[in-house]
Order: sequence, then structure tokens, then C-alpha cells
Amino acid sequence: MNSYTATALGIDIREIDRRLAENWSLPTRFYSDPEIFSLELEAIFARRWQFFCPLHRVKNPGDAAVRQVGRFPVVVVRGRDGRLNGFLNVCRHRGYTVVDKDKRSCVRLVCRYHGWSYNLDGSLAHAPDAAGDAGFRSADLGLRRVAVDEWGAMVLVHPDPEAAPLRATYPEMFRTARETGFDIDANDWIPYREVVYDIPTNWKLWYDNGTECYHCPNIHSASFGDAFNVDPELTTIRLGEGFTSYTFMSRKERSSNNLTANNFLSFQLFPGMTYIVHDDFMHMTGMTPLEPGLTRHTAFYMGMRGVDEERLDGWFRIWDDTYREDNEVTAVQYENLKCARQPYNRYVAGREAPAQHMNAMVWKDCKAALLA
Repeated sequence: MNSYTATALGIDIREIDRRLAENWSLPTRFYSDPEIFSLELEAIFARRWQFFCPLHRVKNPGDAAVRQVGRFPVVVVRGRDGRLNGFLNVCRHRGYTVVDKDKRSCVRLVCRYHGWSYNLDGSLAHAPDAAGDAGFRSADLGLRRVAVDEWGAMVLVHPDPEAAPLRATYPEMFRTARETGFDIDANDWIPYREVVYDIPTNWKLWYDNGTECYHCPNIHSASFGDAFNVDPELTTIRLGEGFTSYTFMSRKERSSNNLTANNFLSFQLFPGMTYIVHDDFMHMTGMTPLEPGLTRHTAFYMGMRGVDEERLDGWFRIWDDTYREDNEVTAVQYENLKCARQPYNRYVAGREAPAQHMNAMVWKDCKAALLA
């Protein structure tokens, strides 16, 4: 982390502190500068818990799921003892990918490059032709671990294998979840659909947009804003250490899709996890920054057991339209802000507090790295 300095990156720490305090954004060059992007991967994505996959992807012993987490390719597998194990998806031999896609009922994890294989606990099981190597120690060549945790129907990972557990890291978020009745039993839900959105925008613009509903009456008038009452006076927003949470009220009249929903509750865990439940429809999403101007948003849609299929289809269309509208808006923002003639954006105090809260979390982690 010491390789990143404010001077080398052309960052004025005091100026950014002042701007944020006065309701301005982060410097807009933060949205496109490759060096800033590299800093964020190390300062944020290497040091925080992040969404990995739905729990049903790794339900049984031998089930394995793969995903990129910041810079890190990760595989999570259910061991024979029933525990989840997380590893860098990198063979200890020559660095090839060990598990190339989600799999079921694996006996071992086998790298197809040279055939090295690993047990479900990550230990090296077999390395072809290594028996004659006097200095070869299988016990030292297990897969590198990452931390793994669960929340309801969701699996999360942390690149640091020594990271504190999720609940110990975010006690305020879990206290808020208890107080609001957010209690997800994975057995109550069945998978409906998975959608991957690759968005030509910076991850922070995407996140900014996803934390506030100031834009909802305009951009989502026929989607989210049609299904839910987006009046700020009727919306409950909770901002805490590392998270945001929303409660939206249903509209008294039915939406144009003939759907209504009660009990809307969402949690967003920085950086990039979203958990949304309303009645018998749920989706969880994870964000992966791929490049300064390319962001992957993966959404897993689920329905409560016994829910009507047409109702699921209707809610999916609303949410899919909502996300695609967001994608279009943030892609335009990204292209416009690359001109570098607008060094800061100005927020509306109060109305855009969640977006400012997110900016503060970005800057807190980056600033800590710069001062380390």
C-alpha cells in the first residue's frame, strides 16, 4: 500500500476533505484514472467483505462456485464436513485457474493445465511426477485461503483469510437487520433467474446511482417508480458504518404491471453488495470493477416457494428494466465526465445523503491507504 502516495497521484487530501464536507463529489477524474482505479482495488476491494454467490450454488459437499473479487479470482467449495472453504482460484504450480466454472459434486479440484489436484479443504492431493523431487513438500502447497461467511441466502468472501467475521465487522448492520425484521431463511427461496450486466461505466458512478432515489421519478417512472412510492417523505433511509438500508412504501394503486408489494427492505453493503426483499420476491446482487470504465453487475433473482410464476415474471421485468435504465444513465455520465472540464459534481444536501455516504466510504479507505 505504501507504493500509493498522494503526491504521486496528484491528490490534494485537504481539498477533497473540504469538498466532501461542502456537499461536492470526489474529484471526477477518480472515475476514469487508471492509477486511481488501481488504488481502489487495493485500498477497498482487497480489504472488505463482498458478495460472492447465492447459498444454493454451494449447497452440497463438492459444490464449487467461482467469481472475480476485485483483483482476486476466487473459488468457494462446500467441504465434506459441510463447511464452506474459500481459496484463490490459482494453482500453486504455475498459476493456472483451478476451477473454470461453477460445478456440482466435485471429488477434488483439478487444474487441467498439468493435472495438479486439490482436496476440498484446499490441501494438495496429487502433483503428477513430483514423487522424485526430494524438496517437494505437498503440505506447503495447498491453495491460498480467503475468508468466507454467510448471511441468509448469500455467501460473502473477504480476500484476507484473517479477516474478522462478517457480523463482527458490521455489528450495526446486523443490529439494524434484526430491528427491521430482515431475517432470510435460504430454504424458503428458490432460484428464478441470473442476469449479468456489463456496464461501460465506472463502479462508483454505478454505486452512486444505486444508493439514491432522487432520480427515480424521472428515470424509473415506468419501472421502479411505477411499482413503489418514491416520495422521499414516505421513504426510510438508514445509513451506517459500511452500509445503507431502504424501506419503500407500496403504492395505494396498482402499478401498470398490476403488481403491488409490501414490506420492501434493502441492504447495501459497501462495496457493491445489494440484498432486496419484498413479499415473495428477492434478489441479491454483486458488483465487480473490471476496468475504470467497465463494471459488472450480477443479479440473482429468487422467488419464495410456491409463488406464482407470472408474478415472478412481472417483478423480474420491473427490476430488469430498472437496472437497464440505470446502466444507460451511468454510461452517459462516464463518457461526459471524461472530458475533465468539470472537476467536481455538486450533490443536493440531504436528498442525496446516501450517495454522499458512499463517497465518504470510498474516500475513507483510499485516504487511509495514502497515509499508511
